[in-house]
Amino acid sequence: MSAPENVATKEDLKNFKEEIVHEFHVVSEGLMDHIKLLAEGHTGVVQRLDRVGKEIGELRVESERQHGETRALVKLSFSELDRRISTLESQVKDLQEWRKQIEARMA
Repeated sequence: MSAPENVATKEDLKNFKEEIVHEFHVVSEGLMDHIKLLAEGHTGVVQRLDRVGKEIGELRVESERQHGETRALVKLSFSELDRRISTLESQVKDLQEWRKQIEARMA
């Protein structure tokens, strides 16, 4: 009596097992390649973010420096304007007194 055709022999099971293991290795190698690519991409992104962070820091320092310079210039300008206005107010006051003296003499 011969074995039915749909019954697997030990050799068939061994071959099937080897085929599955082989396919697993193929799939796992592909996954490893993808993981390596992702890791390389991640490293590139991290490096770019580090550079951008450094550039932002440098821009912040430069912006703060320029802001300080601008404030100093504005403060100096306001001081100069205040001095000039005070001088003009003093001159107007002197002229008003002088005018009163003139008007008093003419009256």
